[in-house]
Amino acid sequence: MTAGVLTVEEAAIAEKTGGSRRVMALRVTGVGLSALGVFLVMLVLYLFAFTPLTAARDQHRLLSQLTGNRIGTFSLVQRGVAAQGDPVAVLRIPALHLRDVVVEGTTASDLEAGPGLMAGAALPGAAGNAVVAGRRVTFGGPFGALADLRRGDSITVTDGLGSFRYTVQSVLTVAGGEQPLVTPTRTSRLTLVTSDSSFVPNGWLTVGAVLDGEPVTAPASASPRKRPTEAGLGGDPSAGLDVALWAVLLLAAVALGGYALWRWRRPWPTYVLTCPVVLACGLATAEAVARCLPATL
Repeated sequence: MTAGVLTVEEAAIAEKTGGSRRVMALRVTGVGLSALGVFLVMLVLYLFAFTPLTAARDQHRLLSQLTGNRIGTFSLVQRGVAAQGDPVAVLRIPALHLRDVVVEGTTASDLEAGPGLMAGAALPGAAGNAVVAGRRVTFGGPFGALADLRRGDSITVTDGLGSFRYTVQSVLTVAGGEQPLVTPTRTSRLTLVTSDSSFVPNGWLTVGAVLDGEPVTAPASASPRKRPTEAGLGGDPSAGLDVALWAVLLLAAVALGGYALWRWRRPWPTYVLTCPVVLACGLATAEAVARCLPATL
């Protein structure tokens, strides 16, 4: 055999090996695309079908806690600082047909249950700026229609200090980092905050309202602790690791399902065994990604 010239058998083996590699590459690509497709479907379902249901459930639970337990209504005043996620007020906006329980805190997890009172802000009804943040799209999007408010519209907040009526003065878009959301003021103001966009937010939509009448004096114990990490209204910083972990598990589940289908050649048993695992990993990945998103999205 002349050097550099392949025999017919060697050429056939080389062609077969190259073909096997191409088939394997196509299979790996197919698995990756399948995993990506499953993830995108699960993410859309989770954000727009599942989160509104969980938010409605949490609102029902919080409202039951307020109406069934008098201490719950006054938790921010009587206990000094309410635990994060505790109900502290009820927000009513007649123009938007909105009535939601407001919780203590504005982290991504807090705002999954409903609008949240930002730490460091004043208590509604007292002197100062009461800042309430809420989601625009996900988890029921309680603040999705804030842009429809007009000057003169009324907002009512009921908390441990009483029931207070505010009148809308402005609806503005604030660029991220342009100014702090909790600004000191001698008058009693209410600021509602949500994302400035439903898709790629880079700032906030704010509604400014002033109290009708004189503010009341809040007990010194009603001043919440300052938690600067909430002021940015970003996602949960610890969720990134969860995203990576669940994404790997989702890819592994899809890969094992594809291998089982290729190995056994029995579609229905394979689907029955692998689909629940793939769905569970997909939903867990979507939930982790949702916690990475801005808290007001």
